[in-house]
Amino acid sequence: MQGLDLIHHEHRELIRLTDAVIETADDSAASIEQIAGARHALGQLIIRHVSNKQAVITATLLASTDPAHHQLAWRFTEDLMKLRGSTSEHYGVWTIAGIEADRKGFAAAVRYQRRLLRARIAWEEHAAFPIVADLLAAPAAMPRRAAGIR
Repeated sequence: MQGLDLIHHEHRELIRLTDAVIETADDSAASIEQIAGARHALGQLIIRHVSNKQAVITATLLASTDPAHHQLAWRFTEDLMKLRGSTSEHYGVWTIAGIEADRKGFAAAVRYQRRLLRARIAWEEHAAFPIVADLLAAPAAMPRRAAGIR
């Protein structure tokens, strides 16, 4: 799996893993280690996903000669970094000790992050995916021959 198919798959996996964190936190029988494990799996995917987005979406938009695509790349990256910052802040606030002290508060905070994630995914798939798909589908420019060479 590659390209936008990979990004789309990762979007669905991010939601699934976020839901798993919430479900684990809401389960009074789950240990803190189980919550930490679910959160770790999500965090690892977030790291890969951001890297994949930069390689697929941002790189494709910046390779275009259309200034509107460059503007979209900058907005895409800026908004992605804001979401990543929110996620980092969440991890900083919700330490293992904090989660142990307030599992319900932690689950509520993860639900808030899920709402941000879902909004971001909807925007990306509506605004960026069609443009990137068109750019990726465009035939590669044929190399030009030097004058007189056949």
